[in-house]
Amino acid sequence: MMAFDDLVAWCKEERQQMQKQVEWMKSGKAKFSTLSPTGWVDTTLSDIALHEQKIAELDALIARHPEAN
Repeated sequence: MMAFDDLVAWCKEERQQMQKQVEWMKSGKAKFSTLSPTGWVDTTLSDIALHEQKIAELDALIARHPEAN
């Protein structure tokens, strides 16, 4: 199942990229914000939480298919 192995490999790569972004945000090297009617609002903390949730979902998918890749 080459296509399935490719999907699991993509999940692993996506997880690594998200983890790197979380590390950057936690260290202050990167910040995220959104423009509101009153100006820019820092969304870094909520983005960290969202990234960590997505990482957990990717971990669950990867764990369900340890034979892939």
